[in-house]
Amino acid sequence: MQSRTQLLTPSALRLDSRLPLELRDLAFTILPSPPTASTSYSPTAPPAAADGYAQAQHGLTTVAAAVFGPREQQRTGPWSSTGTGQGAGGGVGAAAGGAQKGDRGQVNVEVGVAAWSERVQQQQQGSSSSSSSAGAEGGLRRGGKDRKTIELAAAVKNTFDNVLLLHLYPRSSIDIYLQVLENDGSVLQAAINATCLALISAGLPLSDYVCALSLASYPSLPPSGPPQIPPFDLSTPSPQFSNAPNAHGSGSTTLLDLVTAEEQGLPSLTVAVLPRSGKVTLASLETRVAVGRFEEMLRWGVEGAKVVQGAMDEAVRTWAASLAAPQQTLGALFPGLGNAGGTAGGGRGGVDDDDMEL
Repeated sequence: MQSRTQLLTPSALRLDSRLPLELRDLAFTILPSPPTASTSYSPTAPPAAADGYAQAQHGLTTVAAAVFGPREQQRTGPWSSTGTGQGAGGGVGAAAGGAQKGDRGQVNVEVGVAAWSERVQQQQQGSSSSSSSAGAEGGLRRGGKDRKTIELAAAVKNTFDNVLLLHLYPRSSIDIYLQVLENDGSVLQAAINATCLALISAGLPLSDYVCALSLASYPSLPPSGPPQIPPFDLSTPSPQFSNAPNAHGSGSTTLLDLVTAEEQGLPSLTVAVLPRSGKVTLASLETRVAVGRFEEMLRWGVEGAKVVQGAMDEAVRTWAASLAAPQQTLGALFPGLGNAGGTAGGGRGGVDDDDMEL
């Protein structure tokens, strides 16, 4: 286990020189039009014929999500109701989720892990070179019932079972395939954020954004001042849940957006929040913590999810603008067509902010 004295310095700086409440660099990408046929053998290439595809990058952690469906439920294969052919590791479908009601669609999740991401993580953990070379064979590992990948798939499935409007797609399945391309901690939060954007790009209805964030509780004196997350500012919680030095809280410091060493050395929590309503759809706690510390972490998780939601909303608007760009190009080439469309649409020649709202 990593020494706690190395995870947070006396000047309240973390391993990567971040402040306790500072997020890593966020980068969300939505593919405007997934390819209809496979043009590359690279495991990082988007799957062919995917209805939606997105990538979420939190620092050095990168996860890609591809969505297929809604489509007819498979009778055989890894996502069938009988569970036959479920040899692909990290798959969670009807066999693992119990009997599905016929009046609701079902969500299936499969996880693939890039071999090089496992090799880098094993080297960080001090594994032997033999195990590293064994994990490096092949581009993307889909086999092997690894406990972490199965738990990751189950957590993503349970999160979106309650957010997707599945009653609109009876006797249908929505298949989600996750690719862990780089792993430097907080894989679950990246997987949930990437899945949310992929579902949006596939045109599937969600009750709200789903924004995930990982947190840890460092049992120490609070830092010298309340840090902020550039370029966004968190709203200040009540004094008993603040990192301020004069606050009467749990006597610990909350860390946001964890790296691998922080996940392994501290009590960690991953929350998935619906930012508009403030509801928590997932709370995954890796170890036991006091009630006061858990409540403090949960409160900061809800606040930090608003920062993630701002970055995701910007990615969605960029994706929507790229979809509207061909229409604007046609309007410039054929002015008569553009005028006709503007008259029928009430004189609007583009897409305003209200059209981009979910």
